[in-house]
Amino acid sequence: MSFAPTSLAPASPLRSAASARPWLYLLAAAVLLRLLSLPLMALTDHTEARYAEIARLMVQLGDWVSPHVTPTEVFWAKPPLSTWGQALMMELFGVNEWSGRLASLVWALLGLWSLDWMLRASLAPVQRAAALAVLMLCPMYFICAGAVMTDATLMATVLLVQAAWWRAVSAADAADARRAGRVLALGLGLALLTKGPAAGVLALLPPVLHALWRRHWVVVTRILKDPLAWLIWLGLAVPWYVWAEHRTPGFLQYFLLGEHVMRFLQPGWKGDRYGFAHAQPIGMIWLFVLVSALPWVLHGLVARLGGRRSGVRMQAQERLGADLWAYALCIAAAPLLLFTAARNIIPTYAVTALPGVVLLWLAQVDAQRLGMARHWGAGVVVLLLTALGFLWLGPKESLRASDRELVRAYEKACGVQAWTSACGLQYASKPDHSAFFYSAGRLYAQPANAVMRYQVLDRDPQRARGEALACNKHLCLYVAP
Repeated sequence: MSFAPTSLAPASPLRSAASARPWLYLLAAAVLLRLLSLPLMALTDHTEARYAEIARLMVQLGDWVSPHVTPTEVFWAKPPLSTWGQALMMELFGVNEWSGRLASLVWALLGLWSLDWMLRASLAPVQRAAALAVLMLCPMYFICAGAVMTDATLMATVLLVQAAWWRAVSAADAADARRAGRVLALGLGLALLTKGPAAGVLALLPPVLHALWRRHWVVVTRILKDPLAWLIWLGLAVPWYVWAEHRTPGFLQYFLLGEHVMRFLQPGWKGDRYGFAHAQPIGMIWLFVLVSALPWVLHGLVARLGGRRSGVRMQAQERLGADLWAYALCIAAAPLLLFTAARNIIPTYAVTALPGVVLLWLAQVDAQRLGMARHWGAGVVVLLLTALGFLWLGPKESLRASDRELVRAYEKACGVQAWTSACGLQYASKPDHSAFFYSAGRLYAQPANAVMRYQVLDRDPQRARGEALACNKHLCLYVAP
């Protein structure tokens, strides 16, 4: 069997690198913008501050096996790969917003590299450059690329698996296909260390759908028969699961049954130990995917309306190749198939559909015209709007969902006596994760006999505004009576 698909390259590929430059400049500007934005926003509750505090505790406690959500409570909801990255950056660069978010940007760059590697032998330089810039400027990808969450790690590992499958399908010979299969196994092992079996399903569903649709049985068989591929993913993932269960018995039951079955099948699931269950309408994942790539969905529709009306599918197959076009559909459809009936989902679940959406967008634009300003100029507009949001609006809005300014106002008021028995801080209700993070954990260990000079209470619109030392959306810091 030949391992080179018959129609992978566009009918008239634009091989000159000159037309790719505007897209590469756009990509570089988007990455630089994300890097500059990392320290500007406060860590917000509940998600970002929680994962940042888990990473900070990993550094403080020195426990790199079992993540902790408090000094005495382990965190069973996720495997530790993303936390390892965040904790490593904090270890290297100090505990702050910038270091906590930097790991996500590194993972996002790995995802971009995986997409480029996937398309390198199949598409023209301008198409690859456009795909990378558009993916980076998809709203949800850009958010995940600099947020203290697991989603950038998930996206990178899932995309590595999916890129490796395409490289195996399009390989020139059996040796190249075998090497790609081993990269697929590497990505699968890393995905299982990111979000467990759910990540494995997200990663493997597009290749499985593609194999069924396009009958790539030889490629499937070659990967399954490679003992080294099995050794790679099992050797990466299984030891940590065994060690984690040994260290904290009960982990596997909660993680496999609760987080992977009950979370998605039972609306408002009450067994969540670390947060709260979401009860979204059925089918909400479709809206999440649409919004996650909205600027480029609209641009693709405009490009489609301005092109030839007939033969839409044929034209798309000509621009991508029939096999790659089919695979793009599989990548975009996988999260839709998995989560359409699920109600306990959040918007970031759409992120793994984005590479497929980007490729389908690419199929709407003639490669010969991708270098024109009317196409990359749309990216400039998206970049400017993104900069407005993340450099100006975002920093102000983040303070409304974080306790950072409350903690800083308390420390400023108390001076050297902060967090001692002489000047205590009391929360009327359980503090959010950001309070623990920005207090560097001192809020956990405040002396029991401390004189409570300051209190954090629910925000009261009837109370005189000048009484509060600092406020966020829900809470205010007051001098204790």
